[in-house]
Amino acid sequence: MASEQTFGAILRNHDFLKLYAGQLGSGIGDRLHQMALLGVILQVHGIANVSETARLMFFAMLPVLLFSPLAVAWTDRWSRKLTMVTADLLRAAFAFAIPLIRHFDPSLQALYGVVFVMGALATFHGPARLAAMPRIAEARLLMAANSLSNSSGAVAGLLAIPVAGYAVQALGPNPCFVIDGFTFLFSGALIALISRSLRPEQDVERGSADARRSVLADMKAGVSYVMSHREALPLVLSGGLFALVGGLLVVEVLAFATAQLRLTELGVGLLVSAGGLGMAAGLFLVSQSQRLRHLASLPYVALVAMGLCIAAVPLTLSPWLAGMAMIGVGVTAGMASVPADTRLQEIVPDARRGGVFSVKQLLAAMAFLSALWMQFATVLLRELSPPGVLAGLGALCAAGGAMLYWLHRAAARERTA
Repeated sequence: MASEQTFGAILRNHDFLKLYAGQLGSGIGDRLHQMALLGVILQVHGIANVSETARLMFFAMLPVLLFSPLAVAWTDRWSRKLTMVTADLLRAAFAFAIPLIRHFDPSLQALYGVVFVMGALATFHGPARLAAMPRIAEARLLMAANSLSNSSGAVAGLLAIPVAGYAVQALGPNPCFVIDGFTFLFSGALIALISRSLRPEQDVERGSADARRSVLADMKAGVSYVMSHREALPLVLSGGLFALVGGLLVVEVLAFATAQLRLTELGVGLLVSAGGLGMAAGLFLVSQSQRLRHLASLPYVALVAMGLCIAAVPLTLSPWLAGMAMIGVGVTAGMASVPADTRLQEIVPDARRGGVFSVKQLLAAMAFLSALWMQFATVLLRELSPPGVLAGLGALCAAGGAMLYWLHRAAARERTA
């Protein structure tokens, strides 16, 4: 039985392998897309303009905030496979259209609408994938499946960012957008070949009274379920805390690396990669260790440890020691994120799973957008040095994890009473 809990066992599941290979392909395309957008910014401004980068990130994330209520209704009613395939095909179409759009309007403003629409499609794709995972992976392999699935972006980034940077420099942004479109076609084709039915258990027909419920009512039902489920609530809240910390961490680490550590582009890239390497290690540990896999408090303990590692990053001016701290941040981040998603998949009924993950996605988007807003639209953090912000961010993460652990323990006591 222990051998069946390995990555090799889940990769022998042909349907999961199709989903994972598609994710890797589209993840590589995403990195190429991001580098191509950076190339457009450089063409327009001549420098990597921070404000424009933040605006593009904001428009890409804003649809999650706006359309998650609709994703709640959609994911719990219609085929999740069809949802993912349609989202991939439409994203491919918009990626192919970017060079044509830029031909008629080379300004960055023309791309705001494109990244907004592609973000809206991703809003439907993400919850559908998470909600469908228990149908694809056996229960005993669910942690390994989620670990591989969630690590696909980090793996794609480690593999693709250097190559993507060279491709944009050698070919220019437009051909890279076209290549990105083909990666979405690749992902959609593989997902379409999944043999299992991914329709929700309590799927409803268009003409029924249930199907005529308003999107607002569906959203309220999803929120009500999360609020009333004492075990699900801290798991969903942990996603919001994770997104808030992540949104602040990325920029502040870059600022610390350049201002205090005096690192060049290569050094900054290696420091960020240390976090990605640590996350891959953390995901591997939780998928292979039966003790960690069954530790219900792991997401909250990992958040506390993640806060301590973040606070340790600015305690040294040695790039090597800072890199070790970033590895610790990555390891604990992996242990905080995947177990939370896996536990939600285990405890939430299939008919409610899409709604719960959409609520979690909505909360995470609000937190991430708030982090961007605080850094680029206010003076709240501009007066503080990067080491001070990182220390405060570590304290926030640790305190938030401790509070969520207290909520988790209170729910456990209620269940045993």
